[in-house]
Amino acid sequence: MKIIAVIPAYNEENFIKNVVKKTLKYVDKVIVVDDCSRDNTFDVTRKAGAEVIRHKINRGKWAALKTGFRKALEDNEAEIIIQLDGDGQHDPDEIPSFIDAIKDADVVIGKRIYRGKMPLIRKFSNFITTFLLRKMFGVNVSDSQCGYRAYRRKVLEKLNFKSTGFEGETETLILIRRLGFKITEVPIKTIYGKERSKMKTLRDTYRFIKTLISMKFE
Repeated sequence: MKIIAVIPAYNEENFIKNVVKKTLKYVDKVIVVDDCSRDNTFDVTRKAGAEVIRHKINRGKWAALKTGFRKALEDNEAEIIIQLDGDGQHDPDEIPSFIDAIKDADVVIGKRIYRGKMPLIRKFSNFITTFLLRKMFGVNVSDSQCGYRAYRRKVLEKLNFKSTGFEGETETLILIRRLGFKITEVPIKTIYGKERSKMKTLRDTYRFIKTLISMKFE
């Protein structure tokens, strides 16, 4: 079973080397999409042993993921694609939990157990989005904004999402539910630091809710 990890990265020169090296212990290949970083993310990532694709302009996290997924699917032997962040919030040592869980599912979503201080507004944003997903679309997950995920190949082959920013966390779950794929969750540790998250809470919460409303009436 060939496993490929896809990591979006934007200005992550301080974290990406360690993330790539740890991830390579559990997967066959790491693809990092450098979303037009202004620092040395590209060079650091390449030296760490990952395949690197670089966007010429900054397009957003889920645009980077779409580029990475497309590249991963070019490998006909790839069966499982792992998605994780490049900023050190997700521990690659937990990849085996995703691989084990996906044996009985099509998609695995991380359920975060926070280490460190997380602003109350971030917790509220996640709570309200998760609640609305459950009520409006029947998506029964506990942590809808978690970006640590695993997919079977067949899911990504059919998953045609439009989002480019963090609202992609929401859109993809709705699409996965509509396509009838089975979702399960695994608990994960997340080291939360105020300097690491690229999410702008108020702006992106608005985008999450806007995505929910627009997709409800499609």
